[in-house]
Formats: sequence, C-alpha cells, structure tokens
Amino acid sequence: MSETSTLISCTGRITRAELAKLPTPPATETHIPIPHAAVVETLVETLSHRRMSVVGEEFAVSKDDMEMFGVLDLETSFEGCRFAIGIRNANNKRFRLACTVGLRVFVCHNLAFWGDYSPVLAKHSSISRSKMHCRSAWTVCSATLSRCDGRSRVGGLNNYQLRRPS
Repeated sequence: MSETSTLISCTGRITRAELAKLPTPPATETHIPIPHAAVVETLVETLSHRRMSVVGEEFAVSKDDMEMFGVLDLETSFEGCRFAIGIRNANNKRFRLACTVGLRVFVCHNLAFWGDYSPVLAKHSSISRSKMHCRSAWTVCSATLSRCDGRSRVGGLNNYQLRRPS
C-alpha cells in the first residue's frame, strides 16, 4: 500500500494489463461506456504532457467488472510528500467518471472518494463528448495538480506547535 493513496476493494487489486482485458458494454443512445483502460491511459498521457509521471498504481473493479477504482502515485513530490490521483469510472450508470487529486487520496468500492481537490465529474453521454470529456477532464485534473500549493500547506502543518492541555 502507498503512503499517499489508499484503495480499498472487496474483490482484490488488478494490474493495468488486466484492466485492458475487461469487456466494455455496448453503447446506448444516452450512455457511452468508456473502457476502464482508456480512462487510465488518457490520464497517464495527459499527465505526461505536463511532465508528470506515475510511480505507483493500484486498480480494482467490481464483481461484474462494470465499475473501476484506482489510485496513481505521482513522481511529483517534495520533501516528505508525494501527490496522488484517485479515479473511478462506472459503465453501469451507477456514478460518473471522477477524479480527485491531493497529497493524500482515498478511493473505496463503497463510493467513498476523497482528496484535497475533486475537479472532475463527467457523464458518459455521447461518443464525441465522452472522449472529449475524458481528455479534457484529465487536463483539468493535471492542471489542478500543477497549481496545488501543497508545500505551503504542509510547511504550515510542520511548523504548527501543539500545546499541552492545562
């Protein structure tokens, strides 16, 4: 388990290669499922354009493979801290594609989803829009990460003095 991210799953963890082998259900007029592997690949590609790389990753899926949960630990760090991204995607309409960013993220199959910033929530609405949403969602996610001022926040916490109760 990572120091910056937590992924809790009742079905166990899988690799990105295993994620790529999962089937994607057919599209309907109102819902265009996005393959779980495409979500991850698009995010990693978008991060690479901002010179950010992934140093650790964990993924899990629901029992029917329709819901994906993941955490990515990023190379972007400073003394004592590393940034992480939490993602989730549902091809069964249970929840929207989502991303959270922070010095610490928490992703759970029970839909607990937490990070310092949650800039992305996108519906799976049409083919052109779903691909555009996926790519633009990750651009927003990586831009938010670029602007995240974690150093000052952590520095402030490190300098905070606890007082003994009287």
